[in-house]
Amino acid sequence: MAARGGIHFVRYYFYAGNTIDPVIKEKLVGLAYATARDKTLAPTAILIRSGIHDTTTIDGKHAIDPLGFHVTIAYKYGDHVTTENHVVSHGYTGGQQSFDLTEATHTPEKADTTPRGGRSSGKVVWPSANLLEEYKYSPIGHSHLPEEP
Repeated sequence: MAARGGIHFVRYYFYAGNTIDPVIKEKLVGLAYATARDKTLAPTAILIRSGIHDTTTIDGKHAIDPLGFHVTIAYKYGDHVTTENHVVSHGYTGGQQSFDLTEATHTPEKADTTPRGGRSSGKVVWPSANLLEEYKYSPIGHSHLPEEP
């Protein structure tokens, strides 16, 4: 689904209690938007789940990501807010100090209640609003020219 031309607003979130430096948060917001836009979607909400790191879960085990350093996000578009679904993506960069998107991967849609941190942690990927911290400049308006047919 391609984004139509015009302006749309995106709400940005982090998990409550995160310790990410405010300067890094600003850079992560840009990387997160570029990651979601990799699928040419118009996201309505983006949850930045991590800082830049090089680990992932492979076959249920914590491991070094073979594709390298990335940010992990979850985003919503279309009817995801009402259906309580999201897409999880990795936005890959050139290294731990880079915030330029080099590649992105995306999962199929998942339920917001999908467990994270191990099934026994009791945590879910997209928790209720009281467990999220909205980015201080959110929502942010983004504008795009219409795509040519």
